[in-house]
Amino acid sequence: MTETANDLPLKCTVLAKTGADFPTVWGNVLKGHALVAGPPAQILDDQMRPQLEIGLINGQRLIYNSAYKEYFVLGAPR
Repeated sequence: MTETANDLPLKCTVLAKTGADFPTVWGNVLKGHALVAGPPAQILDDQMRPQLEIGLINGQRLIYNSAYKEYFVLGAPR
């Protein structure tokens, strides 16, 4: 079964909630994944808090919120 962009945040969040830091999730799940378009970039959310953003090949963005150890997808797929 092929993973979708909606599967990625679930998989990554489970790892983060069980103690995996971002470099571990990046190296074990995201880096080289068929849906990932490139390396992470640091961005600021609406409250000026830093987050990590990973572009996906379908135009969506996978966001890591380190304060809550959660990943989520933004943007509509193309």
